[in-house]
Amino acid sequence: MTTSNNSTSAPNATPLTPDDFVQDAPVATAQAPAATPVADLIDGVTVTPLVAHGDNRGALTELLTTRDGLIEPIVHVYEVEAKAGSIRGWVYHRHQFDRLAFTRGRFRVVLFDIRQDSPTFNKLSVLILGTERPGLLRIPPFVVHAVQNLGEDAIFINMPTRVYDPRDPDKSRLPIGDPRTPFSFRD
Repeated sequence: MTTSNNSTSAPNATPLTPDDFVQDAPVATAQAPAATPVADLIDGVTVTPLVAHGDNRGALTELLTTRDGLIEPIVHVYEVEAKAGSIRGWVYHRHQFDRLAFTRGRFRVVLFDIRQDSPTFNKLSVLILGTERPGLLRIPPFVVHAVQNLGEDAIFINMPTRVYDPRDPDKSRLPIGDPRTPFSFRD
């Protein structure tokens, strides 16, 4: 990133101060949709609809906020580039919740519950998220998941509830083509 200290103001110009700026007016907005279970979804998984607020410059989408209640701390945030047609998975975590935000592109997210004490043990859920259905997906520990990009190159954001530790990764993997998984990406 490059910065410059060059002054381009006129020699006799009045210096710019905070008082020269105009405070934004309050914006009338509806309360953000709450994280809700979706019909036929695995126990503990939620999808929060994400709303883009746009004007002639573009749009702003809030991914997480404490405005509507407490959330788990934000301890680690990263962006994932997903090439067209790519598949990431199968993975699960022992301790962390994944919080995946999909706002652009078209993604198929496949979830499989391997928690033996869960009311949805062995349940499969498939979601389509992205531009047409922006959402924040919260995935509990021991829920296996995979993400497939169904469109052009795109990105999604992960905000897991634990910091990634490269010396002790909280991630367990299984190859996408493993025949024991109840879903095939070959269609």
